Amino acid sequence: MSDKPLIQQALANDLGSLVMELPASNAIPFLKAFWQIHCQEWHGLDRIRLDKYYLLLRRVIYFSFQFLARENWDAVYLDAYNDMLLEGPLHPTDRTKPDAIRYHIIDIYYEELEKVLDDARLQSENDDLDVPMEEINRPMTVVAKEGLTKILRNKAKEAIKEHELEMAAMAEGDEENDDEE
Repeated sequence: MSDKPLIQQALANDLGSLVMELPASNAIPFLKAFWQIHCQEWHGLDRIRLDKYYLLLRRVIYFSFQFLARENWDAVYLDAYNDMLLEGPLHPTDRTKPDAIRYHIIDIYYEELEKVLDDARLQSENDDLDVPMEEINRPMTVVAKEGLTKILRNKAKEAIKEHELEMAAMAEGDEENDDEE
């Protein structure tokens, strides 16, 4: 990856968006290979360049959610995606998976999901999106329950709690807006 920030960002965006260019049936295998490679090679990365890779991971998570939204949160793809995350970078007990990747995914998971949901709300005339949140939450709930360390479990629990509080605040704000109208 290049050392110039704008080029780094464009490259991360281009690489992350590749999943949107693939036939739907190839998206999950592509993502699985992406995460396998990054988990295997993570410890060999130069520390100075980690921010570039964190940005790439963020863009991949974002476009993964974009893919799932494009497929209308189809249960087959969503289950396969969750299984891929839980067998790969978010595996709750596999010590060979880098904690840095786990923690980063936990940090950005709901942020990137919200970006995709906000985009979907803007495109939809209906504010109520049919999004299977329980299934989307599954990777985080599994890590929160089965994570190898207390720190990992607590980090996942904290992310879930923050997301639930944000959703409650948004719902409360929507109710206030409805009352004003």
